[in-house]
Amino acid sequence: MNSITTDRRGFMKLGLVGSAVLTSGSMIATLSGCSKQPASEQGYRFFRPQDVEFLSALIPVIAGKYPGGLGDQAVPRVLAQLDKLMFTLQGHAQNEIVKLFDAMSFAPVRVAAGAQWADWKDATPEQIESFLEGWRTSIIPLKRMGYFSLAKLINIAWYSQPENYPISGYPGAPIKVPAVEASIDELLAARK
Repeated sequence: MNSITTDRRGFMKLGLVGSAVLTSGSMIATLSGCSKQPASEQGYRFFRPQDVEFLSALIPVIAGKYPGGLGDQAVPRVLAQLDKLMFTLQGHAQNEIVKLFDAMSFAPVRVAAGAQWADWKDATPEQIESFLEGWRTSIIPLKRMGYFSLAKLINIAWYSQPENYPISGYPGAPIKVPAVEASIDELLAARK
C-alpha cells in the first residue's frame, strides 16, 4: 500500500486533498439546503438556526477555559456578540464563515472533517474537545485555519463582555467628557 510521504510534495498533496474535501462538502451542504435565511425569529441578523446550534456547542468548550462572570448567560451573550461581529464583516469573510458553518451542519462532511455524526446539540463536551484538538493540530492548513478562526472569534466575543474587562486588563470604554460650552469671547476673557 502506498502511503503519503512526509516530504514537502506529500504534505502539499495532503493539504490540497483535505482542502478539496472540505470545500466540496461545504458546496454540497449549501446545495442540499443547509444554507437558509438568518434566524431572525431568535433575534439574529447573521446566524441561522444550524449556526446557533454549532456555536452553542463550541462556546462552553472554548470559553469554558477562561475565567469570567457570565454564568448561565455566557452562551446567549457570546452568541449575540458574535452575531453583531459577523454581521459587520465584509462579504468575502462572511461567505467563508458561512461555508464553514455549512460544512459543520452537514453530517457526512462533519464526519469527514473529524467531528461526530450526531448533531452538535447531542455532542458531548469530550467529543467537541476532541474535534477542536484535531483541527488545532491537523496537518491540513484549512482545518487549522478553521480552528483558529473559530477560537479567535469566540475569544473576541467572550472578552468583549463588560464582566470580563477586568480579566483582560481593559479598563472599559473611555468616559465621555462633556464639551465645554463657552464662547470664544469667554475663553479669551478667562485667559487675561
